Formats: sequence, structure tokens, C-alpha cells
Amino acid sequence: MRTLAVVRIVVFALLLIYTLYAMPWKYLDLVFFPRDGVLLATGDVLRALKTLIVASWLAVAWIGVDAYLGFTLQRRQRADPSPAPGAAK
Repeated sequence: MRTLAVVRIVVFALLLIYTLYAMPWKYLDLVFFPRDGVLLATGDVLRALKTLIVASWLAVAWIGVDAYLGFTLQRRQRADPSPAPGAAK
């Protein structure tokens, strides 16, 4: 279970770093606040946000896989309630 927790933390950290890296920081002010009366076109905004959208979908997919694996492990433990390794009998 410790290994699974470490894997969850590492993957979450990698997704967070990628999301922050992929964020189009230089475009955000032009998306929400016009500069000299000019806003970015919708196509430009979508192209700039494409990597962020991909990172978000990857995060959602990972959360789904993680939840499925967690439920599967719990189901297996309930079906076979054997004592923990190294526990005294």
C-alpha cells in the first residue's frame, strides 16, 4: 500500500508541474482583459489552452484509474481477509 501511495503522489506532482508549465501565462491577461481594446480571438485562445486541456484530461484519466484500482484493492481485501504479513498468530 505504501508503494501505491508513493506512485499516486509522484504522478499527481508530475501532472501538477506539467499543468503549471503548460499554462499560457502570457495570454491570460489578453483573454480576460483587453489591452488597447484588443482581445485574443477564440481560435488563438483555444490553441494556447490546448496543452492545458490535454493536461487536465490526463489528470482526470489518472484519477479515474486510481479510483478504480483503489476500489479493486478494497474489494480483494474484503473477499480475502487474511492477516497482514509478519503479524503474530
